[in-house]
Amino acid sequence: MKTPRLRSLSIKGFRSFGPVEQTLSLPTDISVVWSPNSKGKTSLAEAVEFLLTGHISRRQILASAQDEFADALRNAHLSPGQEVYVAARIILADGKDHEVKRILTADYAKREYCQSLLQIDGVPAAETDIPALGIVLSQPPLEAPVLTQHTLSYIFSVRPQDRATYFKTLLEVTDLESLRTDVASLADELKPQDDRLLRKFATCLTVKALNVVLSGVETAIPNLATLAATISAAAKALITDAGEQAPEAPPERLAAIERILAQRRSKTFPVGYFQRNNLQSWNPPPQDVWTRLTTYLDERDKVDQQTRQLIAVFDQALKLPAIAGITAPVDCPLCGTETALTPDRVRLIRQHVESVNDFKKAESASKSAFAQLSASVASLETAAADAIPQYLKMLPGQRRQSGFTLARLRHLLADRAGILVDPWLAQVRPLTRASLDLLHAAQRAHVVLEKQMETMPDPVKLSATFAELNTLHATLNAAIRAYQALEQLLRTALNEVLDAQSDTAGWQDFVDIAQHQDALRTALIERSARAVLRSLLDDALKQIDHAKEQVLDDKFSDYSATIQAWWERLRPDEPTFFSAVKPRKGARRTIDFKAGLSHYPDRSAAKVRDVIAIFSQSQLHCLGLALFLARAQHEATGFIILDDPVLSSDEDYRVHFNSTVLTELLKVPMQVVVLTQDHNTWAELETRYRHVAISTAQLYIDTPLQGTIIENTSDTLLAKINRAACLARGGHPDSRKECGIQLRDAGERFCKDILIKACHDKGDTTAVLGDYDGKMLEWLCPRVDPLLDRDPSHPGKLEVFRRTVNRACHDNTPPGPDEMKQACGEIRRFVKDYLGR
Repeated sequence: MKTPRLRSLSIKGFRSFGPVEQTLSLPTDISVVWSPNSKGKTSLAEAVEFLLTGHISRRQILASAQDEFADALRNAHLSPGQEVYVAARIILADGKDHEVKRILTADYAKREYCQSLLQIDGVPAAETDIPALGIVLSQPPLEAPVLTQHTLSYIFSVRPQDRATYFKTLLEVTDLESLRTDVASLADELKPQDDRLLRKFATCLTVKALNVVLSGVETAIPNLATLAATISAAAKALITDAGEQAPEAPPERLAAIERILAQRRSKTFPVGYFQRNNLQSWNPPPQDVWTRLTTYLDERDKVDQQTRQLIAVFDQALKLPAIAGITAPVDCPLCGTETALTPDRVRLIRQHVESVNDFKKAESASKSAFAQLSASVASLETAAADAIPQYLKMLPGQRRQSGFTLARLRHLLADRAGILVDPWLAQVRPLTRASLDLLHAAQRAHVVLEKQMETMPDPVKLSATFAELNTLHATLNAAIRAYQALEQLLRTALNEVLDAQSDTAGWQDFVDIAQHQDALRTALIERSARAVLRSLLDDALKQIDHAKEQVLDDKFSDYSATIQAWWERLRPDEPTFFSAVKPRKGARRTIDFKAGLSHYPDRSAAKVRDVIAIFSQSQLHCLGLALFLARAQHEATGFIILDDPVLSSDEDYRVHFNSTVLTELLKVPMQVVVLTQDHNTWAELETRYRHVAISTAQLYIDTPLQGTIIENTSDTLLAKINRAACLARGGHPDSRKECGIQLRDAGERFCKDILIKACHDKGDTTAVLGDYDGKMLEWLCPRVDPLLDRDPSHPGKLEVFRRTVNRACHDNTPPGPDEMKQACGEIRRFVKDYLGR
């Protein structure tokens, strides 16, 4: 066995299945389950789908609105709190046995998907663990290897894009699609960049005088020296064309162009009045300034006023030669008093001078601090004044006289005036207020500094003054940022108008590229490189498309052959037949199904048509089945579930399905579970495939509350238990007696199977049922007890089971329905735990 196999399927509370777990035994590679309509076949098929994928495809395929499937998975009659699950015992390719179980935790809601908990061998698992077991899941929404009536026609009615995705994923060519998509996505990165300098260069080429010189730069990008010479030559040509003598030096030529441009623009509007400088950064004075002022105040308090007033006189007196070296009393050089200065008095004067040195240093530092503060305020005033546009420094009369008026602006900008002038004007007012506030505050700061320099410094007041200046500087900076963006838009639009009227269109762009020659050359090189790469990319895409087309043709050809093989097994030798499935020529997202029509026995000279237009419903049904089987074979699916694969009205190809198709599936090899409502099919398959130990089962519903019951008819033991369970529910004593007889037979068969299994486990493969003919429970139970090692309570439960069924088989009142149900449950659990059925 190379692929996984289902060996049992257990269902509880899912769709038509009721509160008691039902188990379908699948011991071999072919099984057939019969049930009349509406008894649980589709629920069983969808249980497998739910187990493997966590949902059912019918909601996505059939629902016109997905809220139609609200509360669709949980049995409607199930009591609240009862668990809903589907579990399967699966044998993997390596022979290991695993239990996969999915528990429904939340049903479909009006706008919500269902929720479930997946377990493998009792341990929570991720969805990716299903494929990890070797179970093949295909392209959504038909992931599970389950064929139902609604999935048969899905691929014929789905949107073209979804059909293409389905087949390309199925045929494993999505990697090519992904490669093409990834390569094609590079095209966006290789689009010519919207580079400012390249746009300006393109504008320059529209100027006749410049085009003559610059046109060759695009085709053969020069080095920087050659580019500089070319731009200088273009500047000379532009100046000459303007009727002036071009200077020799390149910088002077650019300056001349800017001068001519400004002159011509100014003849229409004084655009130069917008000129302003960037606001220079400014920081409040450092803490050291305030420290120097505070130190000065402290030292000043240490020296009395009279000493401070005389200290300069004393200092100068000590420098006089007559006093510096005194050894005897001398006349005072200041007041003339005779013998007034003695050596002791000079020594005392020196002590006074030395005692105020710290004060003198602090006083000098204080003056330095005031000078620094004054310079700081002055630089702030200059920065603020320079950052204001020129027109704001002019009187209204001067602006009107020069022609700088709102009316003139609006007239020049015409239709664009509303979206350019009004927003700009709205920002002029806060800019004016912010600049005036800062300049007035600076003037006040100057006054404060002058007063404190003359009297006594007040660091607290000064600090507050400079904090205010800092705040106003930040306010002005914010106003300038808001203003300059709108001013730039206005000036750009205005310059376009002025350049058009003054015949200077493209001049400003030429000045700009001349000032950024390195960046222009880099942009030209990058654009050229992008163009080359884009050409290479286009060639690569063509090659990928060609290769993809060849791969698709080969893949679809092989797949078509597989579908055709299954079609011929289903409907051999018909004049109307499946021909191919293939991409439509010239369309990337359309996959066509083609049919052949021929009136010759060998199908020669066939006319090819679309199957949707030609095939009958029966033929489409057959093609859907062939597609499913081809997919299962292509993907090496280990098992498939077929829900009524043959239409009840289509007897013509039932015989081919029952004989040829199933035989070929077993040769693949593949496990097949056929669900059918046709009893004759069920009986025929049981007979036809008895040689490969086909397993059979039936589904029925006694009461809606009980739900669908599975009776494994090919498993004598389970069949007996199922029949006994039906009889246990009967109220009449005779029914319970018959239940006891069935249960006794089931118990004896269970014990014999356990003893045979034990022999086989020990290597004695000759043990068979016949070895225990005539042996009854009284003989069998003591020998089986030691083998019931899964739970210490099991031997006791088997003994209670034996006594219960014996009472039912004798001529006395049989046990009540509850006891009989308990006995049925016990033996069913024994069979599951010890025989895995």
